[in-house]
Amino acid sequence: MADYHSPTIVRPDIPRSAMTLLEHRLLIGMFSFEGEEDAIYFFAEDYVNDLLHLRVSEVLWLMQSDPNPDPASYASRTVSEALDKLDPGEDELALDMSVIGYDDIFQDIVRRCDALDDVEVVTAWTCTKMQPDGFGGMATLITADAIASMNTGSFLEEARARIKDGVAPKN
Repeated sequence: MADYHSPTIVRPDIPRSAMTLLEHRLLIGMFSFEGEEDAIYFFAEDYVNDLLHLRVSEVLWLMQSDPNPDPASYASRTVSEALDKLDPGEDELALDMSVIGYDDIFQDIVRRCDALDDVEVVTAWTCTKMQPDGFGGMATLITADAIASMNTGSFLEEARARIKDGVAPKN
């Protein structure tokens, strides 16, 4: 059996002051991180954690105690919707981040932060066995106005089309 890995880096470091408390909590739950005071470097050595289990009391505190709240943020709206779906008395919130994603969270941060023009998320796809679907990667560029991604499969399709049309330069 093959083990699949998707090590990921986020560039540049994200200013701590640009994140709401909720965004910070979600991102440190999904990614490994270094730094805490001024800026945080987010990364994942094996994969981005896509299932977060948070105490409801912690989430409510984060949302109510934030000195710089952004109630219109993607994170705030998404978590508020998840809280609304909980049965009364439940004390744990499970968030499927594979569905929710981190792209829109980073986009809100870029929108608010004058020091960031964009955020890059680069992922390598690797596998412990030589499987055709176990290698490649993806890059995502996140600006205040757009999110663009391309994986190696898409690149190869575009390169084939350019070569077929005689548009690609020869090396």
